[in-house]
Amino acid sequence: MNTKEYWEEATPMNFTDEKWSYEKKRAFRYELQDYMHEAFRFDEWKGKKVLEVGCGSGIDAIEFARNGAIVHAVDITENACNLTDELAIEAGVSVKVLQRMQNTLPYPDETFDLVYSYGVLHHISFVEDTLFEIRRVLKPGGTVMAMLYNKDSLLYAYSIQWLHRFDDLSEKVRTAMYSERNEGCPYTKAYTKIEARELFEHWFTNVSIDVRYNVVDLPTQRKVKLGISDDWELGWHLIVKGRK
Repeated sequence: MNTKEYWEEATPMNFTDEKWSYEKKRAFRYELQDYMHEAFRFDEWKGKKVLEVGCGSGIDAIEFARNGAIVHAVDITENACNLTDELAIEAGVSVKVLQRMQNTLPYPDETFDLVYSYGVLHHISFVEDTLFEIRRVLKPGGTVMAMLYNKDSLLYAYSIQWLHRFDDLSEKVRTAMYSERNEGCPYTKAYTKIEARELFEHWFTNVSIDVRYNVVDLPTQRKVKLGISDDWELGWHLIVKGRK
């Protein structure tokens, strides 16, 4: 199964079978990842042009839009684009969605004030091409915000590597296999904080990285929250921000 085929079947936060309403999906999203409003400040982008790269089911794109941003979104899958369109209609906001590969963003140079990508870049093997495109479509002084998986996290060490230590797989393959709810993701790369900084500083200035989301996946339960401080930097998510 290639990357597009996998994500057509595994579009994040879709809850199609459960027939959840938009409000229920939104509540679940921001209660589970309860740091997101603090970290990304959706309400600070009113009147600004925002692009989400890899929109999934569209919950975050809609969160920007309901706070007054002018929102565009791209995703490689037809399913994600359709889900985002449908959810935007239900939420009563406008999001312009296009199906495209992330390494060829279909926008002119210097179009957006913000490019946002949550949980997507670590699934792209040609990530340098994507970051080039993100920088190209950002206005001078524009902002990039992204979430990458943290290799130095408890979830990586315990839930991915230790729980599956007897599998006859390399660490690299094991990471892709068990990083998502649906096993068998074709590509996932977890980054150390240093690696993430080096990656983004090649393209952007004023790079900052925060470590959030202290959780583990247990054998019978996913995303069990741990009562430890973010100061230990053991969370699963690296929140990366930079400027053009």
